[in-house]
Amino acid sequence: MKRTLVIAVAVVALVFGLVAYAGAATSGTTTVSAAVNPQMEITVPGTTTLSNVDPYTPGTGTCTVTGKSNKTSTLSASITKDGFTSLESTVAAGAVSFGKGGNLSYTDHVTGTVDWDTTGGANVSGSITYTISQP
Repeated sequence: MKRTLVIAVAVVALVFGLVAYAGAATSGTTTVSAAVNPQMEITVPGTTTLSNVDPYTPGTGTCTVTGKSNKTSTLSASITKDGFTSLESTVAAGAVSFGKGGNLSYTDHVTGTVDWDTTGGANVSGSITYTISQP
């Protein structure tokens, strides 16, 4: 009987010891960090066609610039007039706020003029280079 009692007490001690061990917990903490890279993307149509141009009567058109920026950005433009007497755009006249986000869009209004020395029927061209920048 003593032996049975000793065995029973040992079994009870083991069971409660395991239960108490199974209920114990520890924890630890890690700090997660990352450096976010600046993201900028711009898409500009390959060609912008102006309406018919007569000497000193400007042709007009629009160019929709789209892009992405993870910081507030500005849109600017520089013009090379090449065959035009003058080539202008609202963006080239002064940088505009382009915004922040993944679906940005701005419609630029473009105007081109030729003079009387331009041969009738000739095709003239120029270019506009658009740039987005983040502060």
